[in-house]
Amino acid sequence: MDLILEQDSVSRPIHLDDGLHLVGRAADASVRIPNPAVSAHHARLRVEKDKLFITDLGSLNGTLLNGVPLQKSQGEVEVPPGAVLSLAGVILTRGTRPSPPCESTDGLTVQSVYQPQAGSDRVECRHIMESLSGLFELITGREHLLEDRACSFVAGIVPADRVVMLEDSGEGTSLEKVGSWTSSGELTEEIMLSRTIIDRVMHGRTSVLLKNVQDDGFGPSESMLLLHLISAMAVPLFDNQRVRGILYVDTTRPGTTYSEDDLQVVTATANAVAVRLRNRTMEHELSTAARIQHALLPSELPQVSGFQLQARLDMCRAVGGDLYHALDRNRATVLLAVGDVAGKGIPAALAMSAGMLMISTLAEISSSTDAIVNLIHRQLWENLSTEQFLTLFLAELDPATGSVTYINAGHEPPLVVRAAGGIEKLGPTGPPVALLPDSMWIMEQVTLEPGDLLAAFTDGIPEATTEGDRFMGQEPLVDILQSGRTEPLEKLSDAAFAAVRSFLGDNPPSDDVTLMLLRRNEA
Repeated sequence: MDLILEQDSVSRPIHLDDGLHLVGRAADASVRIPNPAVSAHHARLRVEKDKLFITDLGSLNGTLLNGVPLQKSQGEVEVPPGAVLSLAGVILTRGTRPSPPCESTDGLTVQSVYQPQAGSDRVECRHIMESLSGLFELITGREHLLEDRACSFVAGIVPADRVVMLEDSGEGTSLEKVGSWTSSGELTEEIMLSRTIIDRVMHGRTSVLLKNVQDDGFGPSESMLLLHLISAMAVPLFDNQRVRGILYVDTTRPGTTYSEDDLQVVTATANAVAVRLRNRTMEHELSTAARIQHALLPSELPQVSGFQLQARLDMCRAVGGDLYHALDRNRATVLLAVGDVAGKGIPAALAMSAGMLMISTLAEISSSTDAIVNLIHRQLWENLSTEQFLTLFLAELDPATGSVTYINAGHEPPLVVRAAGGIEKLGPTGPPVALLPDSMWIMEQVTLEPGDLLAAFTDGIPEATTEGDRFMGQEPLVDILQSGRTEPLEKLSDAAFAAVRSFLGDNPPSDDVTLMLLRRNEA
């Protein structure tokens, strides 16, 4: 079977014989993709004569089939002809590229999605270069009225009477008009495209050119005939993952007929605009995800009799994988949690959200910290990708005695700063959650005496790094906690975060930073 792999605007053909083929970044992959976003062993393909099947191997950044994420639990899924696979943004399609534009017997000209590396004639190259600065300004400018401005831009590079942008609101939803331009400045009439044209553009990822609408045998819609259209184009808004809509152009000017050059230029423009629309959608979704994630963190910490409690989390991106929680249990004890999901971005944020929700729920129904950790492990092991896991410090405080019963699941060892100034580390009592299938954890116990301070934190503090070759380590945090062990907790927390910022200097943070402080009041 022949496949086409598209990465960074470059396509390369791939031929696979019948059998199994590993896809990924690793050197032993049959289909090797040297992209850091692609997992080492990302997916497995199986070719059986004219059928293609894919299995996601628990990849970190996911595999999409026609825009729909594949789950590790689904196992093998058939890839139908014409389907689009996206492996962390790298596109894989079945079959060879369609032939160059040609007149079909029904008067319809069809061209595949424009690929600059496929070669361009001099007229088309000159046209693209002439519009390049304007296109750059369009896709890098403000998002306000982007759709209308894109339509106006297209009208400036090809002769048009109407330019209309149709877009869906997600995979499987209907197309709606989101932008338009008319030569008269009046509102556009409703666009009624034939179902065949829509299918060609949306599902076939092809650009359609109707050279002469009135004489075309392809079946233009009644509205197109009534408007006395001369020529029209419909091209896909392809964002490198899926076709999200259609950019439609037409003209009623006698003697004006769109050419294959016009089709290629408009297709290239639509591709660039579609990527900008996708980025904007992702920015909105990321903003929404950040609001949801922050809402999962406790809005206020419980008041613990005889203790002071303070926590803070700074994310290095809009969303992250760090978590902390503190909640009363039966008005007698307090459950404390600090955790860190391996990885960055949306995958880590989703796992963090799942961990937070499970901690909140299980705290009400499970009696011990080891039972809670085991239940979280079972759920995350079934649902996280193979490259994800959660380090977690989960502790239950008995305020009456100062006893802290805890499990450290592969987490950065919390520090106990004794009132006299000594330091104790609460090392791991088992592996990270969801790292190994049959994991066990031992519960340990420590007692906080009056004046003692417990500091639980994520590796964003000791592993704060400048260009990966110099790390902050624990010493600055230890110094802050020992020298200021009687200071207000908020002041200690501010000093710790300031130390991280000072160490990084002008370098951006590479990881989330979380710090929870618990101090037993002096007698």
